[in-house]
Formats: sequence, C-alpha cells, structure tokens
Amino acid sequence: MPLELHDDSATLAGVVSVDEVEQLVGWLRAARRPRVSLRRCSHLHTGALQALMLFRPKISSAPTDAFLASQVLPLLTGGSGQASRQGSDPP
Repeated sequence: MPLELHDDSATLAGVVSVDEVEQLVGWLRAARRPRVSLRRCSHLHTGALQALMLFRPKISSAPTDAFLASQVLPLLTGGSGQASRQGSDPP
C-alpha cells in the first residue's frame, strides 16, 4: 500500500501514483502537524509532489531512492535536502 496514514504521520512507500493524490491531499488538510516519511518511496507522481510542496509537511525521513533524495527532497525541505532526524523511522 503506497500510503500509510495515521493522525499526524504518514509513510509513502513504493510507487505513489495519481490514484493516491486525492487521499494524500485529504490527509494533509486534516492533519494538525503533518510529518511524512519518504524513506520507502521509490516513485512520486507529480500531483503528490505538488501537494507536498503546497502543504509543506515536515519530512521525517529522507528517501533512499537516489533521484528522490537528490532532486525532490530539496524541493520539500527548502533546499536543504535534509530530512529531520527527530522522529525519523528506524533503519
């Protein structure tokens, strides 16, 4: 399952396609202090990327996928390319 959604934390795993965008946006709207782990994500549809860029949740774990880590993560973290160490997923 590409989206694992909880009250204020979410994990995006595998291929996040256009089919998950609406559910992700709904969760981002409802979460008070959203945190998103991208560690297990291997593909992010541009609609999901746009939603993350709009809502700016805290990225709790950086993606292990090289392209997402080098090209997408900086867009979501204000150019720092660093995900938060606090509350990050265990290895």
